Amino acid sequence: MIYKNLIEERKSVRDYKKDTLPKNILDKIYTFYENTERLVPGIGLSLMIKNQAEIYHQLNGTAGYEGIMIKAPHYILLLSEKKDHYIENSGYLGEKISLKALESGVNTCWITFPDSNKVKKRLLLDTDKEITAIIALGYDSAETRTVDKTKVGGNYSKSKLKIVKNNISTRQDIKDIVFIDRWNKTASYEDLKSRGLLDALNYARLAPSSLNRQPWRFIIDGEKVVLTIKDDNQIKNYDEKIDIGISMLYFEAIVSQTLKKVDWTFEEPDKDYNIPGNYKIAGYCTV
Repeated sequence: MIYKNLIEERKSVRDYKKDTLPKNILDKIYTFYENTERLVPGIGLSLMIKNQAEIYHQLNGTAGYEGIMIKAPHYILLLSEKKDHYIENSGYLGEKISLKALESGVNTCWITFPDSNKVKKRLLLDTDKEITAIIALGYDSAETRTVDKTKVGGNYSKSKLKIVKNNISTRQDIKDIVFIDRWNKTASYEDLKSRGLLDALNYARLAPSSLNRQPWRFIIDGEKVVLTIKDDNQIKNYDEKIDIGISMLYFEAIVSQTLKKVDWTFEEPDKDYNIPGNYKIAGYCTV
């Protein structure tokens, strides 16, 4: 996958055409799930692709933002055994699958849900695994949105990377989310470029997040890239961990294609970065 192109095109779609997807596309998504790398190896997973008749009415009024279920021709269900960082792993994998679907022209949207047991009961699923993702899947019924290409390119110092058409959200400037050595020591574009990290961090800030809160901040400490996330009482622990997994994917995907292969660890570096009390370290990688 060419991750830069897919991340630029990525959007959450809530209105879908009625058309079902061809079997070859559904098979391609499932094959990708089976063969792609995970964030945390060794966690047992299952993936189901269900049609509208099997999901929509059963979860309408329960799943979805404020109980408003998204109506789509298909849904991806990701189920996981409970192990350390299994939710972050599902965020990483679920978003990776969404980008793979987009490569075939298929759109997706993460669907919120109250808790795994309630969803399993409504869907009559008998499994010890926990549902960790519900993702709508289908063709966008509206005009295609794209990233404003004039905002993207080599001169990131002038880039705001706004998503255009039917999406009022904007992304924070890279200088507001990336620090050098310690909290609030702003990273210059020139420094990030010389370290080979400008591309990866620039695209990492396009990662979707719960309520579009853009909760991530990065600290560059020598060869370490430390990911911190805002500790928000309004966000469920599940949503926070999904956001962590997605942001790890976006950074890793670009840096692995532009610089070197990296792996995240959830340990905290043995160093005080003067991080404020409403943020916490989610993990780090070495580049």
